[in-house]
Amino acid sequence: MESAMVSNSPEVVDEEQLAERYLGGLVYRVLIEAGEPLRLSEVVARMGRLAGPEVDARLVRVILATHPGVTSVDRKWTLWTRYLDTQRTVDHNLHQILGAYGQPMRIAHLAQEMQTLYGRPAEVYATMLTRLADAGDRYFRVGEDGIAPTEWLLITEYEDDDEVMFDNFLEDEAVLPLIPLAEEAGLSPQRPEAVVAFLDAVGRPVSPRVVQFLAWRADREGFRAATFYAAAFQQQGVSVLTDGTWVGPAVVARLARFFPILAEREVSEPAEVDTQEASQPLTIGDAEREQLVERVCASDGTVFAERLLEEVFEVMPGARTYAEDLQAVMRVLQEDPRVLWVGGSRFRPQGTVPAYVLKVPELLEIPNYQYADLEGNPLDYLLEDEGLDGALSREILDPRVQDVLDEEPVGAPDPNPPSNVRVVIKYHHKQLGTLPLCQFPAGFFPVEPVVLETEFVLPGGQRVQVWVNNQTRLLYGLLDWFETIPINSGATFTLERQAPDRYVVNYNNESEPAMFISDNRIQELLKLQERAEQDGLSTFDIMRAIMEHSRKGIEFVTLHTEVNVVRRVARRLEASNLSAYHCFFLRGGAWVYDAKKLSQGFDKSKRKYLIR
Repeated sequence: MESAMVSNSPEVVDEEQLAERYLGGLVYRVLIEAGEPLRLSEVVARMGRLAGPEVDARLVRVILATHPGVTSVDRKWTLWTRYLDTQRTVDHNLHQILGAYGQPMRIAHLAQEMQTLYGRPAEVYATMLTRLADAGDRYFRVGEDGIAPTEWLLITEYEDDDEVMFDNFLEDEAVLPLIPLAEEAGLSPQRPEAVVAFLDAVGRPVSPRVVQFLAWRADREGFRAATFYAAAFQQQGVSVLTDGTWVGPAVVARLARFFPILAEREVSEPAEVDTQEASQPLTIGDAEREQLVERVCASDGTVFAERLLEEVFEVMPGARTYAEDLQAVMRVLQEDPRVLWVGGSRFRPQGTVPAYVLKVPELLEIPNYQYADLEGNPLDYLLEDEGLDGALSREILDPRVQDVLDEEPVGAPDPNPPSNVRVVIKYHHKQLGTLPLCQFPAGFFPVEPVVLETEFVLPGGQRVQVWVNNQTRLLYGLLDWFETIPINSGATFTLERQAPDRYVVNYNNESEPAMFISDNRIQELLKLQERAEQDGLSTFDIMRAIMEHSRKGIEFVTLHTEVNVVRRVARRLEASNLSAYHCFFLRGGAWVYDAKKLSQGFDKSKRKYLIR
């Protein structure tokens, strides 16, 4: 095996390749530190601690399958250097192992690799390696327990820059453009910590020998290659790629954008894994069941069954039994009381759904006030639907006037619901970031489970967590977006279903004319709200006050919308009052209030329809 020690000439590579090299270095580190072959799920778990939760099984599988120093044996991943020729000298194989790693290695880890290769106890090799590191001729010590070959150190036998570059095989294009950046960062033997700022300023991988040369150039007399290399390598923020080059934290942050792209690469599984997975559907035993549940319960939020299938069982999309295996994982989790299914393939620890999602906000409750005149007669009447005038018996079924706690019984879900729905944002829902499910056809959202966790893609591209509660009949979680909408009542948008747990919001600054309320009118209604609370106004009184403002008449939808800004009122109560009083009458499709008929009071012909 050839050494992986870096070239000292700059290489032009795209950032996707650099991301692969960065992750390759982390994968190799995981396998070195483990000291033994690992299953994919074990590599993923350890990688997550190094690179973050965005590193999933699919991405790690790509890196493992394409890394030239890694191979698969017995459904586990291991290092090719563990199969070196034991007939070669120990020194040769030490250089091969360190060269393949491309960076200093802890003596304990290197001793374990030698034990794996030769079969002798690691303690024997640890003693030998400590002695070699302290000798300083073929190897040098890095920190308290690290070791690296002296071949990685800068040769400084001459004083002249050109001679040192020639001895170290450094090309002009790899060094000269970096001199101003090194000087600006203050890189020197006395300031090895400046290597991080220097690497960030360069913005691409740099050979550690080039870094040493630039530090030597700043202070030839004070430069000690082994001391400087060890100090610079150990600086927090220095990362090593698979080819041994160094990058700073700014580059690492930039490379993370390419992780999802790498994860989509097609790679072939080793033949033995492919054959076994293709022919054997997944069987989940008690141990695996407990492992799945523990993974969910240990999480801070949502866990997807696909990720568990990949990480625990190493079953990837494209496997012949993938769909069947995914259902098996989901069934196990759905049956366990410690786990909560929140729709799609999403699972959470039991008890982690936010409390506000489990109840109807107080602002949406409909109070049951009973008001009477001085003679004790009720001021508000509730009629059977047969007693409603005009088209009110039909208009009360309009989804625009239905709302949470005031909606028709939910019908059977449509087996083929529409994929797009137009939604109107009512005033009180805008204050809470909620929407009533009665605006959506049955089946637009899954009817199981009771509480769904979904992802909404907002007009600006932001992705937000939105909850759907089939029991409270509310959707929660849009408050931040609602606050950006300038319309207080009647704003509309369309919601497109892309998957049972993913929806896209399309907003064009439009409104529903019958439900739009201007800012000035909102202020007038809020003043009426204060008066209604102070004076104990009945719904009948509130309706009269609103209809006096609309002398030419008002549609039922508009009347209902304005009344509900003042007070939450059931639509049937408003429709009943319109039908039960002589002072209200229908003209040209709009309801009109005639104050002259106020004294006529209740229409006695409606008595037979009264609901007591």
